Amino acid sequence: MKQSKEQIKKRQRAMISLLKEHGNCRVSFLASTLQVSELTVRRDLEELEKEHLIERFHGGARFIQPASEQTVADKTQDYSFQKDLIGKVAASMIPNNSTIFLGSGTTTLSIIKHLGNKRITIVTNNALAPVYTDNEHITMILCGGECRPKTKSLIGPYTEQVINSIFVDMAFLGANAIDALNGVTTNIYQEAELYKNIASNCASKIIMVATGHKLGKTNTFKILDVSSLKTLITDSTADAKTLSSLKAQGVNIIFADE
Repeated sequence: MKQSKEQIKKRQRAMISLLKEHGNCRVSFLASTLQVSELTVRRDLEELEKEHLIERFHGGARFIQPASEQTVADKTQDYSFQKDLIGKVAASMIPNNSTIFLGSGTTTLSIIKHLGNKRITIVTNNALAPVYTDNEHITMILCGGECRPKTKSLIGPYTEQVINSIFVDMAFLGANAIDALNGVTTNIYQEAELYKNIASNCASKIIMVATGHKLGKTNTFKILDVSSLKTLITDSTADAKTLSSLKAQGVNIIFADE
């Protein structure tokens, strides 16, 4: 039976995860673990190699480490004006006495700076979040787990354990890429899994915060389908075609610079 594009992508994401975990894998091991034929594995590996995600060798493949991530300091300098405007709009949407989740990234950090004296509870996997406020009315819950050295995001099973036990009113998530067809994606597999979990525990709504240059792009691991995305706060530099398609699918677009 012919598989859908999503089924193939899901299998390939699992394959990348195995290659990341083991460094390199034999075709026979991947086929046995994923319960598919070796021919299917070779076909998938060929596609992944074309995307420069893995490198094949005789009888197997190895994961290619991506280019070095930007540090938080570098990211803070990029599009800082737009991020500040997005943070201000997002903060204005948060009511008192609510519990929110803030994802990692510098755009979500900009939200904290504009919260004023609101009384809220923040759950976050952003290890830098406490530095951005001295508001004694904010209860800050860090998820714990492994801290990525450059981005200061918290990931791993301990982080997931906290997220799976907390229910929030609103979730503000950053994004590496947003596409009208492929949804919200990231290059970090562990973060994709974390945000899927928080989305299922969000009682009210999920709000994406992303500068315009991230629209119309797709990364490796899916976080959300467009159908799960209700609101996007961005800026007017975003790709017009992508914006039009997102609106047609029911996404509420808010331009922070208008």
